[in-house]
Order: sequence, then C-alpha cells, then structure tokens
Amino acid sequence: MDKQLIHATLSPDIADLIDDIQLFDEIDSTNLEALRQIKAGKSGTKLLVADAQSAGRGRRDRPWVSPAGSGLYMSLSRALQSDTDAIQCLSLVTALSVLHAVESLGASDLQLKWPNDVLVGNQKLAGILLELHTSKAENHLVFGIGLNLSLSEEDRERIDRPVTDLESILGGPDKAPDGSIVVAEIVNQLLRNVLLFEQQGFAPFCKTWNAYDRYLNHDIVIQAGNTRTIGRSLGVDENAALILQSAAGRELIAGGEIFPSLSEPGENSD
Repeated sequence: MDKQLIHATLSPDIADLIDDIQLFDEIDSTNLEALRQIKAGKSGTKLLVADAQSAGRGRRDRPWVSPAGSGLYMSLSRALQSDTDAIQCLSLVTALSVLHAVESLGASDLQLKWPNDVLVGNQKLAGILLELHTSKAENHLVFGIGLNLSLSEEDRERIDRPVTDLESILGGPDKAPDGSIVVAEIVNQLLRNVLLFEQQGFAPFCKTWNAYDRYLNHDIVIQAGNTRTIGRSLGVDENAALILQSAAGRELIAGGEIFPSLSEPGENSD
C-alpha cells in the first residue's frame, strides 16, 4: 500500500476528516490494533491498512484468510456520534459503501447479503466486521473491511465458501486498480455515508439496499443461535431489520445468518 496514493485519491473533504493513516506489512488484525489504540487513549479518526493479517476475523469470530497479496484488510476507527443501537444500521451502511466504491472502479453485477456481505452471484467479494469500544468519556466504533483483491487457487481452497476477487470481476490483473486506490474509494464512500446516517438515520439507504439485496423475494432460512426460521425475505426496513414473511406472519429479524432455502433452485449455502 502507498500512503501518498491513498491521500491523493481521497476527496479533500474526506481527507480533512482523517487524523492518521497507518500502514502495516503484517499485523494480527487491523481491528484489534485499532481497538488497542482506542483503549490506550489514542483518539481521533484513524485508517489502518495491512498487506497481511495473521489473525484476521469475520463475523461470529470466524477466521478471515488474510495472506499478503490476496486481499485488502482495513479498519477505520472514529468516535461514535450515534446511539450504540445504531451499529446494526451502520453495518448495512458499510456494506453498501463498499459496494458503491467497487462499482465506481468499474465492477458490475454486485449484490448484498444481509447484513453485510458484498457478493457477485453467490460468491463473496467482501465482508464487514464492526466493533464497538465503550467508555464513560466517548464511544468509538471500528469499521473493519476485508475485500478479496487477487486470490490464488491455494487461497480459494482454504476458504470454506464460494468466493471471488476484484481482479476476476474486473477482467484480469491489468484491469484492477492499485489497492491503495481501492482503500481510498471505500473511505470516500464510507465517511460520506456515515455522516449522512448521523444526520438522517438509515431511511435514505433503505431503498438502495433493497435494490441490491441478493435474497429479496427469495425463500431463505435464518439461523440465530440454535433457532432456524424459514420464510420469504421482503428486504430491510428503515431500522435495517430484515423483514421475513414466515408461517407465523411477518417478522422483523434483528440478527442471524441467512442461508438460501433448499426450495430455491441452483442455490448453495454460502
């Protein structure tokens, strides 16, 4: 990664919001490092980017395969200007921001899987992990983002689900931009959307999210702990909850994991 190229690609208004950009050849996890710095009293809006992670994590503490050269691993930390209950909404806002950033680089056919995966078909391109640090003085939120840039066959074999990468969807390595440009475009989209969310909530994002929803009007299974709920996804509401039409009626789902229903042809669990 190139700090000067990141700076040059950031919009001036967004660059003004960032206090520090930190680059690492390898680290255990950019999210963990961001949380360590917050706990040490180092406040401000910080962008951390690593070429490799030795202990990358996704949602539900799943490992995120993070070898050098294969992906983009970044965390943006800032003071939380909203109620802590807003994290669910901001998770969806982050995924939408990543999708729009990748679209701005020339990608197409991108979709979203609630709550925060970016897909091409049923293949995962990017994942999000938001982590909160609370204190009496100020709450901070870490926006963790992992995006596949160029996966080798070995990388793909190590990942236990269908995946794709930016090189593949853009048509080859000569079509893919430098990773530093990808980082900056994600930050441009993310901070603008976070500021809009702080002013207006999730309502401005709801319609757009549903337009990209991979499973809108599809039969799905929601796994939440040991509970499985089957129904038809009707998209998300203005509080970022998933609307599910089940045998019990219309339900609002605040958390869980989506799996395609076996009744959906051509679908695999991802």
